[in-house]
Formats: sequence, structure tokens, C-alpha cells
Amino acid sequence: MEIDDTGLAKRIRQNVLDILDLWASKDHQLKYQESVPIAQVSAELFCQWADDLYHPESTQFKMAFSEKERAILTDFDKKFNYISDNTLKNLPDIENFVKTSEWKFINQAAIETLKKLRLPTITIEKRSY
Repeated sequence: MEIDDTGLAKRIRQNVLDILDLWASKDHQLKYQESVPIAQVSAELFCQWADDLYHPESTQFKMAFSEKERAILTDFDKKFNYISDNTLKNLPDIENFVKTSEWKFINQAAIETLKKLRLPTITIEKRSY
């Protein structure tokens, strides 16, 4: 079944909000690692944002977020890239990564981004890993 642009935009929006919610919660990240022990959650957090989800120039992304929301997401992306560019290529496992200043920086940026978007955080029970 094909999905139209509106449906894809809704899916993109939810996925972007989900990864921000995941970045915003140490508990969710640790629970993710616990429930999927073969995953390298530290690396997945970076890949999901940079490779899979944040494509601000796509038509569907522009449909998913208002201009104001895209500006807020661009600010998060700048902070994300700063950390990504200055973090070791061999990320520690999530249990150790959450203890770093880099993790704390991006965690706080995600929390602030969600607040600016004025969206409640999504609970772990709604996730499917």
C-alpha cells in the first residue's frame, strides 16, 4: 500500500518527535537498550536523527512542521551537529554515554526543543522497539 504525502508527513512528524523524546529521556534510552540488547543505542540515537529523520528540505518535512517549528528544529540540529562533530567516533555504550557532558548537552537541547514546540513528551509505553 502506498502512502500519500499527507500520510508520510504525519509519519515524519511523529518519528521526529519520537526521537526528540528519546533524546530527552535517559530512562527511555536505558530501557531501549535493555529491551533491545543487540542495539548500540548511543549510535542509533545519532543515526536516527542525522540519517533517517531530519530532512528539512523535503516537501513532506515542510508539510509536517510549520515554519516556526522548523526553525526550532534547525536550532536543535545545530546543537546536535556540534556534539556529533565533537564526539568520539566510537561511542561508548548508552550506560556510559549518559554520564558524559556531550550527552547532557544534547539531552538538554532535546528537552528545550520539546518545550519550545510546546509538546508533551511521549511515554515509553507508546513506543515499539
